[in-house]
Amino acid sequence: MAGMRSPLTVESRRRLYEEDSKWPLKAILRIVATCFALIATMLFAIAISFENTNFSNTAGNGDWTDGLALAPVVLSVFYNTASLTLHFLVRRGHHFHPAWHITGDFLVWGLSIPAIIFAVGGGIFWYWAPAVPSQNGLVDCAFFFNAWAPECNAVAYTIGHLEIAGIVMLFLVFIIHIMLFAFACIDTHKWRKDSKLRGGAKKEFELQYNKDPEQQSYTT
Repeated sequence: MAGMRSPLTVESRRRLYEEDSKWPLKAILRIVATCFALIATMLFAIAISFENTNFSNTAGNGDWTDGLALAPVVLSVFYNTASLTLHFLVRRGHHFHPAWHITGDFLVWGLSIPAIIFAVGGGIFWYWAPAVPSQNGLVDCAFFFNAWAPECNAVAYTIGHLEIAGIVMLFLVFIIHIMLFAFACIDTHKWRKDSKLRGGAKKEFELQYNKDPEQQSYTT
């Protein structure tokens, strides 16, 4: 709309490019990761709901492996949203220490590894099996081998497809946060290097300022 104004002023955008020329790429990656994480959250939540309704296991209703997969994607949604809000709306383009991103992005991709392993290893899709028809050509669902056939257990295939889609989204979130983690490590190295240069320049200025007056008059 014509009446809406960008939350970033011209000065804020100029400051962003001066401090980090790659900020648009990083912002886009965080937005994309948030979208993928939201989709993964919905997919796993729906799968868990179907599992609670239709299945039970020795640990109770539902499948805890899908519940574990919710941890990194929910964290990704909250961290990326908070990071973008603080960066653009609160600090108006002023960067905060990249070590924060090292911690946040590491937690997301670090949690994603066991989440992906357990979600893949404990997926219902491993139980899928083709139907074995009887002699008359019909599928007898009372037959043991047809317990997981699509004709006899359609909900297992719905849950399995939800799990596969959620795992794909989770894997994409994992890849994006690995990239953001690498950017944060590079930015932290640059931050420390710049801090040392600024500290050296400040110390040199103080040494020049605190020189003996006779030395100052001699040098001038």
